[in-house]
This record gives sequence, C-alpha cells and structure tokens, in this order.
Amino acid sequence: MAAPPLGRLVLTHLLVALFGMGSWAAINGIWVELPVVVKDLPEAAAFQGLLLLLPLPPPGPTVGPGTGLRAGAPGVEEEGEEASPLQEPPFQAASTTPRPDPTAHQLLSARTACLLGLLAFTNALTNGVLPAVQSFSCLPYGRLAYHLAVVLGSVANPLACFLAMGVLCRSLAGLGGLSLLGMLFGAYLMALAILSPCPPLVGTTAGMVLVVLSWVLCLGLFSYVKVAASSLLHGGGRPALLAAGVAIQLGSLLGAVAMFLPTSIYHVFRSGMDCVDLCGP
Repeated sequence: MAAPPLGRLVLTHLLVALFGMGSWAAINGIWVELPVVVKDLPEAAAFQGLLLLLPLPPPGPTVGPGTGLRAGAPGVEEEGEEASPLQEPPFQAASTTPRPDPTAHQLLSARTACLLGLLAFTNALTNGVLPAVQSFSCLPYGRLAYHLAVVLGSVANPLACFLAMGVLCRSLAGLGGLSLLGMLFGAYLMALAILSPCPPLVGTTAGMVLVVLSWVLCLGLFSYVKVAASSLLHGGGRPALLAAGVAIQLGSLLGAVAMFLPTSIYHVFRSGMDCVDLCGP
C-alpha cells in the first residue's frame, strides 16, 4: 500500500492539533477568566455551576503532549497523556488476523496496579480536590495571585508533558517520589485554604510568590507523573489503556465527591470580604 502524500499527512496532523486546541480553549479560557469575573458578575460562585453544562474533552490519555492544551480534565487528564484508551495497539492494527493479546496478563501485575493507583490518585487531586480550594488559597493574597496561579498553572501543565516526551521516568519509585513532592505542595495549599481568609504571610509579596509557585510546581509535578504513568501503561496495549481511562475517571469522580461536603455543606473553607480587613488585631 502506497504511503499517503506528505501534504495530506501535514493537513491531517494540523486538523487534529486544531481540534484538540479548540476543545481546550473554552475550558482553559474560562478558568483563566474566573479570577477576574467571579466577584464582578451577579451570579458569583453560581457561575461555576454553569460550567457543568460545558462539554468536557476526554479526560483519558490522548495523542499529544499537553494537558494544558490537552485532554484530561479535570482530568487527564485533566485530564494530556500519550495515547487514546480506545486506540488499537500497533501489533493488532498491522494484521487482520485475530489473535490473543499477549500483554493482557500485565494488568494483573503489581507494577501495573501501582501505576493505575497512581493515576487515580493524582487525577483525584488535580481534577477534584485542589481545584475546589484554589480560590480559598489564592484570594487572600489578592486577585493578582489568583490570576497568576491559574494562568501559570495552565502553562506548567503542557510544559511538564513536553518534558516527559524527552525525559521519561520509568522507575515506579521515582514516580512515587515525584508524587510525594507534589503532595507536599498540595498540603501547603490545602493548609492555606483552611486558614483562609487569614493565612500566613497574607498581605506580603513573599506570601503571594509562595502560593503561586506552589500551585505551579504542584500542577507541574502531577502532570508529569500522569503522563509518565500513562506512557508506561501504553506498553500494555489496549487493556492497559482502557484500565488507565477507568482509573482517571474514577479518581476524578472520587476527588470531586470528596470535596463536595467540606465546601458546599459544612463550609470548612471561608472567603474574605472586599474592603474588610478580617485579619487585623
């Protein structure tokens, strides 16, 4: 079979890239605008509820390097990983003769189970837990801090994915260490949200720098871990990728459900008030 013309290949890749970018332009655009509009619109926080009506890109692993331009929402993720869970493995696509998948047994291995658990855990944090407290952790330091955390966090996501394309960590212990480091930044951000509206260093430049840097590093580390774990699972063929998609979706669901009670029912996190100093003596 003759190879398709180069022009057709370039056009196909360009259209796929535009399709992926278009689906995420709305998602990332809305999150970037939230720090500006959430306190100015009459709908306020209710505005975020309308986002549920916006169709989400597929949060599973997808072709391409980026979750900021990526798939995976919030997921796959948010979700930006490497291959579609429904993509047919090359050795199956190359032949029309049906034959058993020699890698299916890898789903039962401890390594694969750990990778799936890591995917579920990181997506629970990045797609459910941390987004629920971002405004509480950032707004005490000002709208600029909130805006920078959202924008730079979205930039860190695809950068981490591009890094994983060139430097891929294949060690399970290494990925666990990176996840632990990301958890430390996440714990700091959660502590700031709990202490809102009077977290440490409020009203100082150092406090603003720390909260923005923590968000960027936290999202960047978790994005790298998700891409690396998905890439390692890619070797397991279609069954492993389907399991990865399930883990991403399940983790995102559990993370969102876990944050519903403390944010919407028990109001563990409190917001500040404009023109009112709640942290004075």
